[in-house]
Amino acid sequence: MSEKLTRIRLPGQNDYRGFMDWGEVEPAKIIHSVRDRAAQLRREAEAIEAATDDEFQIDVIRGPYVQHHVRELQKSSRTPSHHPNLNRERT
Repeated sequence: MSEKLTRIRLPGQNDYRGFMDWGEVEPAKIIHSVRDRAAQLRREAEAIEAATDDEFQIDVIRGPYVQHHVRELQKSSRTPSHHPNLNRERT
């Protein structure tokens, strides 16, 4: 038997399947969760747009879930903590 999930989505968004959480979640809690996730995605998008080409770390890996490193194509010129917005704790 499948596990029960609560899904939140905006009807009409064909390119977004929604956000899900395990179990039956109260509406206010899942709305907060999806907005929190949207804020994190916004910070990630802003960091990507602001980065120069040499700041990207590019690797060849094997496997999408358990990622096994194959080789490095480009070493990043930035340190991991260079962008504080991406390292901030979610609320």
